[in-house]
Amino acid sequence: MNHFFVEPALVTGPEVRLEGEIAHQLSRVLRLEPGATILLLDGQGFEYLVELSTVQRQGKADIVTGRVLERRAASGEPRVRLTLYQALVKGEKFDYILQKGTEIGISRFVPLLTERCVGQTARPDRWKKIIREAAEQSHRGTLPGLVEQPLKLSEALERIKAGNETAFMAWEEEQELSFHQLPDGLTELSILIGPEGGFSKNEAAQALAAGVRSISLGKRILRAETAGPIAAALALYQLGDI
Repeated sequence: MNHFFVEPALVTGPEVRLEGEIAHQLSRVLRLEPGATILLLDGQGFEYLVELSTVQRQGKADIVTGRVLERRAASGEPRVRLTLYQALVKGEKFDYILQKGTEIGISRFVPLLTERCVGQTARPDRWKKIIREAAEQSHRGTLPGLVEQPLKLSEALERIKAGNETAFMAWEEEQELSFHQLPDGLTELSILIGPEGGFSKNEAAQALAAGVRSISLGKRILRAETAGPIAAALALYQLGDI
């Protein structure tokens, strides 16, 4: 069944009216007709089963109406709130991290600027689109948050400390702590992932001094675009939420 995020105000009553991009997608791309059912997500953890009543194809002003059959808690949203502090990587690799991280269950993305970041600038509009499409595809109940402008590592560490976040930094020199040893009962955690080439020793020392714990991703060295989604999957699996 097709899933779409909408503004909460659109699903407050028994009837819904859809215009713009969603109406175009339903009427022109999917070619749905009256009687078809879709799921609308309000971004606040609820989904709405909607039966289409009318599909009006009017050039660029398509209009779709429907009635709400059921309101229920979204089944695809993890209980654990996981924040990924991800150093920027070049090309489309950051897009991949956002897409796969959203599918896995990351709740918030914070792009980082670190010593070894190369050739990437902030593209918040594109990033939001990737997150939305991945969240719809994976049946998430809320849209993962995104800090639009990258933070310096020092700024991120200040944020982590101020928020009293339980934070772990993937670090290849860690020999003891792994994701299999995460404490039971965590409902929130943050993971820091470096760029191609990883965090420098100086950056790792800064993070440790700020109360971030280093953690191992295993014996093999992963690519920067692989490490974040893998770390998220390991953490959520260990915490029983994947």
